[in-house]
Amino acid sequence: MPELSLSVAIISYNEEENIGRTLSAVRDIASEVIVVDSGSTDRTVEIAKSFGAEVFIEEWKGFKEQKNSALKNALRNGYCF
Repeated sequence: MPELSLSVAIISYNEEENIGRTLSAVRDIASEVIVVDSGSTDRTVEIAKSFGAEVFIEEWKGFKEQKNSALKNALRNGYCF
C-alpha cells in the first residue's frame, strides 16, 4: 500500500503561546506544514520556522481566503488535503 501524504495548513496571527505545541503535535504525521501568517508581531514566525514549517506572510483577507491561500501553497508542492 502506498504511503499517504498529509499536509497541515495553519493560519496564524500572534500565536507564539500556541504554535509550538500545535506543530509538535503534527510534526511526526505531516508530510508538510504550511503556515500562512498575517504579520505577527511576536515570535510566531520564528517558532514555526524552527519546526520546519513553510511560512508565508500575507495580509489578512479573512478566514476563507487565508485558508484558501494555505491550500494553494500545499497544492503547489504536489500535496493535497
